Amino acid sequence: MQTARDERLHALTLAYIDKSQLQKNGWLMAALAATLGIFSETMDSSLYFGLLPLVYLAFDFPFQWEKRKILERYLSKDQVTTQWMLWLGIQLVLYASLFFVVFETNNLGWWKMTFWMVLILVPVYFATDWLFKTMVRSGDPDFVSDQEVHKHVKYLEE
Repeated sequence: MQTARDERLHALTLAYIDKSQLQKNGWLMAALAATLGIFSETMDSSLYFGLLPLVYLAFDFPFQWEKRKILERYLSKDQVTTQWMLWLGIQLVLYASLFFVVFETNNLGWWKMTFWMVLILVPVYFATDWLFKTMVRSGDPDFVSDQEVHKHVKYLEE
């Protein structure tokens, strides 16, 4: 017998497999990264770091939109909107943090810039991820994170 959480995990996994452009068109992501790499050679390298997450978000957006539709079957519209807005806000915080770090450290060497990016962005990522999961789980006991969906996809691929 399937629990509500297992049913949701299964639905989200199928949506990820169906909608994930990163998984279906990995060559397209590689081509875009190469194009951005060539573009960064003619422009400032900090622009390259700024555009990569934006490309990832553009490819991840179809899955996130489908995820929102799936969650509307299990949760109230207010809960889904709250989760969606919280996810979007966290993406903006992470993206703004990346831009801030890149533009403040672009006059440093490559390794120093990378060091400061890791030193600042990793704690910000883990803090926002923890905040998102804590806030969402408080109103949704059957919450399934994106990491769990990715693990389930990898499990099904094996």
